[in-house]
Amino acid sequence: MTAALAVRDACQRQVDKSRSIDHLNIDTIVRHALSDAATCMPCPDEVFDGMASAIQAQSHCTATQAFEQVLQLVNPSVPLHYSRWRHGGWYVSGIRYPSGACGCVSSNYPDRKWRIVCDDRRQALNDPGDVTFGSREAAARAEQVLVLQTWEALVRATTERGVGAAS
Repeated sequence: MTAALAVRDACQRQVDKSRSIDHLNIDTIVRHALSDAATCMPCPDEVFDGMASAIQAQSHCTATQAFEQVLQLVNPSVPLHYSRWRHGGWYVSGIRYPSGACGCVSSNYPDRKWRIVCDDRRQALNDPGDVTFGSREAAARAEQVLVLQTWEALVRATTERGVGAAS
């Protein structure tokens, strides 16, 4: 699927520029897509599929669009994009919680350290569980891992309930 999406995107870019797709080097496109996929964070197939299904249901998007969103979430080489959050932090595009909430990081704290805004590990500033980061990018990448762990726990719990109910 990753290779197919890469080829589709390359063809679309050519069409958008009114260029022929006859001279695309499909082998190179596929090789790069597979190389990028190899750098992805570990994500079992059933978790990946569960995430894509949930995102598709939440967003009312196509299966392909949901698949693309999950690929972005598990790929640490995909550039993150930021937009200002009204409370002084930054929304992080491509990071999506099971609830549908997007990622958000901030250094808008008295000590000016970067934190994941919705980090449930934190009870109070500078207490155990208060994880800080040296940069906005580091905080966002850590949130990317945290979100993937949240998705994995949710999908596994849902799968276990479904298996238990079927028994």
